[in-house]
Amino acid sequence: MKTKRTILFALCLLAFCACEKEVEFDGPAEEVAENIIINAVAVEGDSLRVFVTLAHAIDNQTVKYIDYQHAMFMDGDFVRDFRDDTYYMSTRVYNAEVTAVVNDGQTYQLTQDAKSFVCGYKPMANDHIVLHVKVSDGSLQITTEATAETTVPAKPQIEVLKHEVLKDSSYYEVNQLKSYADSIMRITCRIVDAGGNQYYRLRIRGERVLHTETWYNPIYGRANEYKDYIQLQDVFFSTDPLFVDARLNNNFGGWPAYFSNVFDNSLMQGKDYTFTLDSPKPNLHFTPYRARDQRSGEIIYESKIIGAEFEPRVMVELQAITPDFYRYLKSAELYRVTQNDAFSEPLQIYSNVTQGWGIFGSMSSQRIFISYD
Repeated sequence: MKTKRTILFALCLLAFCACEKEVEFDGPAEEVAENIIINAVAVEGDSLRVFVTLAHAIDNQTVKYIDYQHAMFMDGDFVRDFRDDTYYMSTRVYNAEVTAVVNDGQTYQLTQDAKSFVCGYKPMANDHIVLHVKVSDGSLQITTEATAETTVPAKPQIEVLKHEVLKDSSYYEVNQLKSYADSIMRITCRIVDAGGNQYYRLRIRGERVLHTETWYNPIYGRANEYKDYIQLQDVFFSTDPLFVDARLNNNFGGWPAYFSNVFDNSLMQGKDYTFTLDSPKPNLHFTPYRARDQRSGEIIYESKIIGAEFEPRVMVELQAITPDFYRYLKSAELYRVTQNDAFSEPLQIYSNVTQGWGIFGSMSSQRIFISYD
């Protein structure tokens, strides 16, 4: 007898993005175990990493979005990025066989780590990669295999022509970022387009690190060192038509309506393209503190800045992405701004996985770091 249930697919791409989709599913309960979800991005020069889960029926939304979904704060080794891993960890596959075939020749076996499957192979531009993921369910005696493929794009070219620091900006006033930013860097960039059909994602990250030291009773030499790190990931704004997507008619994650950092080269067509953007400077608040013993006057507690890992800076990263990854990101953006709209049409998150769900994309990138002068 078939039952009707809601399946929630959470597609988590490394640390890059997360999205959800509810679809109606008709079928027996055991068929749920056959739905493999693959999520991976082959990054040029980085070890191949693949996330594998099974479709799982749940009753509530576990991935939380707040106004500043794009802002990530790191405190020591503890990362607060506003994402709940409850869904992912409850559906993660531990018994999968994951292999990657590169250029129809070399085969790599991926092994498990804390959250994913990984191998030492590092993709290069123009590599064609085919993933094979096989999952066996002993209790149901079912073996399912899903496949996906991608070709790593060539490295893109971007230049920073100039930058200037503005002490005030209506951008972070409107987006309520004033507590996180104390100024704005205005950056003018130029993309050198290769022509043909090209797809890009622009990532901007403001970051800042302070190296501090806290003494607990210095007489006994007990001290702890900390590195306070803050970054504002993809919190930027531009009025350039390159970043306009007319379908995104609601604001999301601190970005205004109609704004997207995922775009194609339809405005470039093989020509250089220049644009300007604003990026807020992360603001770290630290007040040195010292306490003394009331009787002896000796210092019993002291907290102070002892250095900086690096000065405040902005990372400009242009990613060349595959058409499949582009379609996935666009469908995820559209879903996010329409998920609470009762009048919007049903939306399917794009998938390029055969006999399963998810996305296997690839990208290469160029990074430029700009320090605040």
